[in-house]
Amino acid sequence: MGDCYDVVAVFERPWKEVVDELDRQFGLVKDTEHGLDEWYEHYDTRGFKLVFKGKTKNIILKTIRPERYVGVGFWIEVFSKSEITIVDFGTCTSKFWDVSSKELVEFFEKLTNAGAVIITGYVYGSERFEEIFGEWDQFLVYEWLEKALKHEKLEILPSGVTVVKDNLLPIEDGLYELVEIPWMEEKEYVLIKSLDGYKILVSVWGSDLTYEDSYRELLEDKAWFSQDMTAVIFGRIGKRVKDEFLVKRAEEYFKAQVGEVSGESDKGQTR
Repeated sequence: MGDCYDVVAVFERPWKEVVDELDRQFGLVKDTEHGLDEWYEHYDTRGFKLVFKGKTKNIILKTIRPERYVGVGFWIEVFSKSEITIVDFGTCTSKFWDVSSKELVEFFEKLTNAGAVIITGYVYGSERFEEIFGEWDQFLVYEWLEKALKHEKLEILPSGVTVVKDNLLPIEDGLYELVEIPWMEEKEYVLIKSLDGYKILVSVWGSDLTYEDSYRELLEDKAWFSQDMTAVIFGRIGKRVKDEFLVKRAEEYFKAQVGEVSGESDKGQTR
């Protein structure tokens, strides 16, 4: 046991359709011990109604250390509000950090094939949430994601690895600065890559690209995305980086994590 790690997928389709699709993809077991209304009856849910609670039947994400942990399954909460469905995949075990980046990207692809338009993550109880929202509350995160959809534009990176429908991020692929993060003591960047109608955003510290030992670790450890997936960032995407050395290293880092990904493109739209 340990901290709880959550992957949040946002859909613009009815919740019943989403649950049926997730059941086909992963196999779900419904929680029947408690009524749905009991779980959050004392919370301000910002209009999000819990409509399904359960877990995956089997392990759905394999780790890079099968001798220690074979893989990870999730408990699942599905919330509905108007035309939006939020699916929160949670696990309270540090073995999530042992899930390979490639395995995680394949998981993203299953969610986008099911219609997810935003995929992000968080660690339960993160202090960063209190800095941003004034308190820790998962429903404030859901509300923030809802507003991003309504504005049809994602200008802020919510977590260290984020996936969005490409119309929500109409900028060219490349390496960008992250700005407006009060606690940031060094440069942090985000690499943006196009993948089959979506963009995957991956954050990386400047020192990890410039210090040789740190950079070697980026290339050798194949589970960085799962560690960064739930890192709460909420940094604004700033200027595009033109330093060829940094761009090349960021691209090499991405390729080392996931290899050649289907649908990858170097084309994008102008910022």
